[in-house]
Amino acid sequence: MFRRGRFLSLPMVVGAVVIGVVSGKAIFGPPLEEYWTKKLEEEAGKGASDAGNS
Repeated sequence: MFRRGRFLSLPMVVGAVVIGVVSGKAIFGPPLEEYWTKKLEEEAGKGASDAGNS
């Protein structure tokens, strides 16, 4: 139904990628940062308790 006579231009693709990365960081950045902070704290706590039990 919709046929393209030529491929997408490179600047258009690059612009779409940049917009996607920036909006993805804005939306998912803070929750992911919080998740990894908690995860690293748990790992550090687990490692410290394991070392204390030995």
